[in-house]
Amino acid sequence: MAAGARRAPAFVCGGLELVVLLLYSIAAGVTVGRVLGGRVRNLEHIHFVWWQLALAGLLVQLVLFADPVQERVGAEGPVIYVLSTLAVLVALLRNLRQPGLAVIAVGAVLNLIPILANGGYMPSSPEVWRELTGSPTLPVDHYSNVVLIGPSTWFPFLGDIFAFPRSLPMATAFSLGDAVIAVGAVVFLAWAMRQPPAPAAAGSGPAPQPALR
Repeated sequence: MAAGARRAPAFVCGGLELVVLLLYSIAAGVTVGRVLGGRVRNLEHIHFVWWQLALAGLLVQLVLFADPVQERVGAEGPVIYVLSTLAVLVALLRNLRQPGLAVIAVGAVLNLIPILANGGYMPSSPEVWRELTGSPTLPVDHYSNVVLIGPSTWFPFLGDIFAFPRSLPMATAFSLGDAVIAVGAVVFLAWAMRQPPAPAAAGSGPAPQPALR
């Protein structure tokens, strides 16, 4: 591919990298759960407190990285992105007792470190984008939470320095933190699929009738 050429529909950038990785990890987690004898319907019994906070943070990011918003958000973008990420992290920390969520939280912290250190942007490797698109530039023309790694980048080793194979749909760059989050998601889904429904609480049924004499 000639330098500077772009294949934007084939590659993902601008805040959606983790979404792509989670899609693959969800598929892997459900597959592992089924192999281990779990059932998808058991996922409806997951008890996740403060889920509204996590959902709000994720919805904010979906809106933030929508094309009409990306074109207009300006300098407020990094602040909104960091605050929404912190909201999701707080909800995760509230649920650490569930297997896999502690791993996801560690991955989120590994991502948050370079983002905070670099002004609200995730550093991304030019070499990785050259491998993916043929050009060492980001395949976006508007706001994204990604900035190319340079001499003044803090914690570049925690940035997006890995890449999906180009043959995969929605190939993109990803970080160590993203990979840790994906592993945690697989563990959580596989565990949740193998959990039977909680037994009904004692006393929830009809009261026993006294024996007749």
